[in-house]
Amino acid sequence: MSVMLVHQKVKDEHIEEAEAAARDLFTTLDRVHPEGLRYASTRVAGTSTFVIVFELADGAEDPRPAIPEYAQFLEQLKTWVEGAPVVETLDVVGSYNLFGSKREASAA
Repeated sequence: MSVMLVHQKVKDEHIEEAEAAARDLFTTLDRVHPEGLRYASTRVAGTSTFVIVFELADGAEDPRPAIPEYAQFLEQLKTWVEGAPVVETLDVVGSYNLFGSKREASAA
């Protein structure tokens, strides 16, 4: 399982457009139902910073690049964002029903 966290600041004047485009993208994902992907887009309350969390199942290729609506979404983002996204790989230590794969209990 691979879990990524992406932070992206959107220009204030484009927040509503970005939210609408994200909703459209999730409508597409619901229709296409790509295997091996868990994906969420959130916005830090009261800010223009979006936080995206996505998980790819072990051995799964990222299906998003093959979805035309995803490419369109990324193209739109280019004019809406401030600066480059911050992308981080996460090591899941524990989770309760958030991620698809169960982890072994840790000593922590």
